[in-house]
Amino acid sequence: MNLPFLKNRPQNLPKCWKNTLLSILVVTLLSFLIFFETWASIVEIWSRSNTYTHGYIIIPISIWLVWSKRHRYKNQCPSPNKFPWLIIISSGFLWLTANLINVLVIQQYAVVGMLIGSIWVILGTRITLQMIFPLAFLFLMVPVGESLIPSLMEYTATFTVAMLRFTGLSVFREGMHFSLTSGNWSVVEACSGINYLIASITLGLVFAYITYSSFWKRALFFFFSILIPIIANGFRAYMIVMIGHLSGMKLAVGVDHILYGAVFFGLVILAMFYIGSFWKDSETESAENFISKDTATPANQKHQLTVILSAIGIMFLIWPLTSTFLTKQQIESSHLINDFTTLKQLNWQPVIDPGWSWTPTFKGVTAEAMHYFKKNHHIVGLYQANFGEESQGGSELVNSEHILIKPKDPKWRINSTGYSELKYHDEVLNVDKSILRSSYKDILVQRWYLIGQNHTANPYQAKWFQLIKRLTGNSSPELQIILVTQATLPQYKDAEVILNNFGENWLSSSF
Repeated sequence: MNLPFLKNRPQNLPKCWKNTLLSILVVTLLSFLIFFETWASIVEIWSRSNTYTHGYIIIPISIWLVWSKRHRYKNQCPSPNKFPWLIIISSGFLWLTANLINVLVIQQYAVVGMLIGSIWVILGTRITLQMIFPLAFLFLMVPVGESLIPSLMEYTATFTVAMLRFTGLSVFREGMHFSLTSGNWSVVEACSGINYLIASITLGLVFAYITYSSFWKRALFFFFSILIPIIANGFRAYMIVMIGHLSGMKLAVGVDHILYGAVFFGLVILAMFYIGSFWKDSETESAENFISKDTATPANQKHQLTVILSAIGIMFLIWPLTSTFLTKQQIESSHLINDFTTLKQLNWQPVIDPGWSWTPTFKGVTAEAMHYFKKNHHIVGLYQANFGEESQGGSELVNSEHILIKPKDPKWRINSTGYSELKYHDEVLNVDKSILRSSYKDILVQRWYLIGQNHTANPYQAKWFQLIKRLTGNSSPELQIILVTQATLPQYKDAEVILNNFGENWLSSSF
């Protein structure tokens, strides 16, 4: 029986492609198994954030895009190439460095890069370049974009208020909040339009790839797939506020608020695709244009692919094993600096807790201590926190969640922030400075990071120091340092002089 729909069944693939597809499957499974935690972190973010749920369809879309252009390469025999080994090695080293300092997004990009590089090795450069877009499309699996939310919120609030005033309405704005005569509104994260932007970019890339063959047409449409949703989100927010205002705050203030926004975005995307289709390029390629003689014998190719898969497996394993070895060095460094002999010689004498009722509360601390010292009736507190080997989302030296006071703290609030300069050994260290105020006293706090012998208050520089130290196997401690003293007006200058004096004495005597 001759069934037309079975003419392109997998059994009709050229012999060289059967081993190739099996090898790609094997290398994908190896990547998932060896870098399971990193891949799992990607899926975990997909599952908990509506912004990144599109990640579940990236691999199916990539496979479909490859299949849709199969006439280009199905009659060509893959020829493994050596150049992409550089991609695997560089991506692996990038994963190692990111893993050592717990930068998750770079780890995620690195594992995708290793997978693409491995597929490139198996397919060879000639075929890979013909399917480079579907392969590069896999990078969209990595959940990124949250850093844009504050800027998008600011744009949305500014655009909405400007449009309301242009309409003739009186608007009072304070930050992300604004008030009309009919009621109050605020721009929250959901109003930033990040969901619409990421969805538009993803769909826009696919549409551009399947609709156009010209690089410039694709690039231009991609540019508009970024610009249009940003502008449209401003109009969406404006129209929702206007609907609420004109209806006496009866419409667009509940679930219908979300519904109107989704419908509006859908219409904008459909309009963008419809207009873009006017410049569609015709498909002139045919299977005959891409026929290449199948010259490799299955036996030789099978042996070659076995060697390649073994090498890829070893290359994958090198990085987690190296990371484990280097990370163990940090477990040994989970100690604090407790030698204060020189401070005593400089007349800073240890004293008991003065009862300021404040100490930092950081998450995931392995070892910590608060010591108090007194000189000429002035008392200074020295706090040290060590976070051990560290883990993503757990104990981390550099973490934005390490705040001086808890949210909604009933006793303390941050009154002001700034910087101070500490001088030691002809060097100047800029440290963060904060005034904490309670109902009955103020305290001045200075903080920075100590990484081995390096001091910095810059979190990015601290990560760099961590990376260099850990790559060299250096097991010296990595600490967060805090100095604190009681402060009084005017302008807390006396307290800053006291802290600077203590900090410079300690730094000069200990490092």
